[in-house]
Amino acid sequence: MSTTPFFSIITASYNSEKTISDTITSVLNLDFKDFEYIIIDGNSSDNTLEIIKSFVPKFEAKGISYKFISEKDKGIYDAWNKGIQLSSGEWISFLGSDDSYLPNSLQLYFNEIEKNKTINYISSQVNLTNEKGEVLSVFGKKYEWKNVITDINIAQVGSFHKRELFETVGIFSIEYKIVGDLDFYIRCKEEIRPGYFKTITANMQNDGVSNQIYRALKEALHVKLKYGYTSKLFSYYKFYSSLIKCYIKIVLNKK
Repeated sequence: MSTTPFFSIITASYNSEKTISDTITSVLNLDFKDFEYIIIDGNSSDNTLEIIKSFVPKFEAKGISYKFISEKDKGIYDAWNKGIQLSSGEWISFLGSDDSYLPNSLQLYFNEIEKNKTINYISSQVNLTNEKGEVLSVFGKKYEWKNVITDINIAQVGSFHKRELFETVGIFSIEYKIVGDLDFYIRCKEEIRPGYFKTITANMQNDGVSNQIYRALKEALHVKLKYGYTSKLFSYYKFYSSLIKCYIKIVLNKK
């Protein structure tokens, strides 16, 4: 019998005292227990680390491996990479410090993976919520190359990556602060064997920080131009059209 967990769940946190407890609780309450939970904290200056430590006896009581470190890092992708290095599970996911799993999510993922042993990546759908936990919309479609290089629409939150994918393609680039996952999924082009099931497995908080939109789209443009899978003209068109759509949506939501 294997002594390593089937799943590794990684959370990167920084000054997340308002939300981290709900995130950790959602992991603690998962129905499927063959997993480890790793939190990489970026040396928070608030109460985040104390909250993380308070869960140690709760995970011990359930016999679930619970690891955490707190130190300065170079952003979320640096934290994710540290989590990958600390992990031992066959399948790895990344859960935000303001996101949460539904109780049956790991069991659903396990069932789907067992149905198709050839896949090395699998995603589902997530609820996009506001700070009150109210569902704004449902997000997440299957990994398809044509969408990765135009408008990536997979639900990164809750997606699971087989360890071999990182061993083959490499870990996340810390060159990027917001779209390092886009860079990773583009690099996966020749190696990824995606699976998908149309079921909601997690809640992802949509923080609505409008000043991040431009930075995110600008980084995404840089990534797309770097790999050159689409023309410069089309890449710039998608940048400006996406920017306009995002700001129109923000204005309409404020009415």
